[in-house]
Formats: sequence, structure tokens, C-alpha cells
Amino acid sequence: MTLTGNGQAVPDSERWAPGENFGLHVPADVEALLSDGPGFLTQAFRASGALSADNSVRRVVGWKEFEGGGTGKKLLLTVAYDAPGPGLPDELFVKFSRNFDNGLWDSGRFQMISEVNVAVLSRSPDFPVPVPTVLFADVDPVSHTGLIVTECIPYGRNGVEPLHLKCMDYTVPDQVGHYAAILRGLARLSGAHRAGRLSPEFDTKFPYDRERASAAYTVQVPEAKVLLWATRLFEFIDRYPQLFPDNVRTGEFRDQFLRDIPDVLAAGDRISAVLHGNPDFIAFAHWNANIDNCWFEPGPDGLLLCGFLDWPNAGQLSVARSITGAISGAESFVWDEHLDELLTVFIEEYAASGGPLLSLDELRLHVLLITAAGMASSMGAPVAVPREVEDIGALESARDSRLTEHENARIQLHMTTRMLNLWQTRALGNVVRAL
Repeated sequence: MTLTGNGQAVPDSERWAPGENFGLHVPADVEALLSDGPGFLTQAFRASGALSADNSVRRVVGWKEFEGGGTGKKLLLTVAYDAPGPGLPDELFVKFSRNFDNGLWDSGRFQMISEVNVAVLSRSPDFPVPVPTVLFADVDPVSHTGLIVTECIPYGRNGVEPLHLKCMDYTVPDQVGHYAAILRGLARLSGAHRAGRLSPEFDTKFPYDRERASAAYTVQVPEAKVLLWATRLFEFIDRYPQLFPDNVRTGEFRDQFLRDIPDVLAAGDRISAVLHGNPDFIAFAHWNANIDNCWFEPGPDGLLLCGFLDWPNAGQLSVARSITGAISGAESFVWDEHLDELLTVFIEEYAASGGPLLSLDELRLHVLLITAAGMASSMGAPVAVPREVEDIGALESARDSRLTEHENARIQLHMTTRMLNLWQTRALGNVVRAL
């Protein structure tokens, strides 16, 4: 029995689980891994083929828990090999599915299944987008206990840009160029799948489930509750107007938004039919390619090159959903002034990579409908910000440096603002009623 950081007792039987891919028991947490770090890593890297049978991980040089993101625990690990060489990074990143210190985050451990599948399949030398070198990845499909061990991306070194934090794009130079790089990469990946250039195992491991995908756009929250959330949101805006742009603070917009809610909720089936009615939009895609799940460096063609991390919920889905997720953290001016430009980048690269040629008008419609359908889930600021920030009134704006320390509050505030701004600038209620 082991006590976690919050005093929870974890039976030793839960700290190791049988992996599905390589026949090894995998550790559930940092303590289990470090109990025999060199021994486990040697066995794991040999099983995956990352390490030859006559080589070993000699020792763990150092380690540090990585704070950031949700779900499982993360670890920065430095190791030494008996025979260092190309393809054997000594600075490693370990992501566990389990988080025994946080029950809510631990409940998301099922996402490790898709992450492990992508990690294993991405080791193909012709995988169309840059990903970290994977040394080992496995998960128990019953308990969802698993881990992924990859190279550690050298942010801020060796030509790689520093890590860009989510929903802090005002610190990023050339924001539009960075999102163009993300969308080019997403298009290459999805286009390669449509062209049949990915392993057939992608279709086996990630079959398209239209019913499940469509369910995300049907009514899941009663109308009365959504109206209550919206009323709470505008009361929050009235109390802390400095956190929101002028165009979403007017009484006229509030009244229109409240009038739109019943129509949008009632249109769930119509929205779903549009979003899943054109098979040209369905391909294997990254679900959450936010800027903090990417890294950037100069590409050989002179364009910015984007690499991708963090693949939970990846699979065959609407490329419009992939795009919307990727640019969801972008500043309002990117959405207001550069949306068509970025969608055109995706359209051209998707076709050039073997996918079908999409219509700009249709793709834009899909992106806007996804935003409208996600209205209820984008009203989290009135809950998240007070939970993490004691003196909200002291915040000068949504860019207040104090929000840097409160990731979830910052993200929820941004996502709420993005949704409201799009609702006002693109008249999303009218977009839905026109279906």
C-alpha cells in the first residue's frame, strides 16, 4: 500500500498493470517507475525495438515531475545508456494515464488508449507530420493504466521555439503564421489518411463511428439550464467588464444571445446532419492541436514547421472539428480577420496531400456550426475564474499576468470570450436558423 500526495492509499496491485502491446506490466505512477527505472526502461525499450538487445539503460541521471495539463501525471527523465547513439534520446518525457492525487483527472485515463495507439503507429518512418520519437507506449485496456515514453522536445533550444502556453497568444510573434503552420500539418495528416498513405491499422484502431460523433451536437443539457448558465454568464460580465471585449457587453447582444439559445438547442439534429453529411470532411485527425500541444521550428521550405504532441481522442472525425479545436485558443483578431485565410491554407494542403478539395464556404459553415453547438460547454468562466482567483476585481484585463498562474481559469475565460465574440460578429443564431 502506498500513500499518494493527497494521502490516498493506493494498493500495490493498482500500481502496475499488464500492457496490451508488448506483454509487459507497466507502472501506473512515478514511484512505481522509479522503483526500478533502469530495469523497466531497458526491458520496455528492448520490447518496443527502440533499444537493441545488447544495449541497456545504465542509470536514471535525474528526474522531475512536470506540472501542466490535465489527466495523468507527467515526468521529465534523464537517463544514461551503456551505448549512446542516434535515435536514443537521453532527455525523456513520460506521460502516465493515472493521477492518484486528482480523482477528476484520473477519470480521464481512458484517453490513453487512443494516445498509445497513435504513439505506436506514428513510429512509421513515413508518418506525415513530426512527432516526438516514441521509445515505448502501452496501456492496459481494462484499467486504462498505461504510459508513453518519448523524447523530450527541446523547447527554446536547437532551433525550437519556446513553449507557447495555451490562451496566451498575445505573447506569440506572428500568431497567424503559427496557426497556418498548425493547419498545414493537420491537413497533411488528414490528407495522407484519405490518400491511403497511413497504415491500414489506423482504420482498424480508429474506425469512424458516425453515431458517436453525431451525438456531440444533439441536445444534452435542458434548455432551462442553458438559459440559467447564460444569465449567470452575463451577470459575471456585468460584475467584471474589464475581462471582456466591448462587443459582448451590450444589453442588445445579451438579449439576442438569450433569444438564440432555444433555436440553437432545437437544431442539434440539423447541425449534426450538416457536419456529418459530407464524407469528404471525415479523415483521421488530431482532436486537440492547440498551440501548447505543438512545437515550432524553421522548415526546409522556409515555412514554419509544426510538430504535434498529445493525441487523446484522435481518430476519424470531421476535419472541421480538428481545425476548430486547433484554433480555439487563438485571439479574436485571428478569428475576425484571418479565418478564411487559415481555412484556405488547410483546404489547399489537404488537397495537395491526397484529400478531396473542400469548399471554403462549406468548411467555414462547419466551423461556425461547431462553435454554436458547443455553446453550453463554453460558458465555464463564471465557475472556473472564481474557483481559482480570489480577487477577480483586481484583475486589470484578460491578459493580467496573474492569470498566467491559473491555467484553467485563463482557458475558460478565453473560450467563453471566443464563443461570445463569434456569436456577435458572425451572428451564429442566424447561421443556425438558416440551415
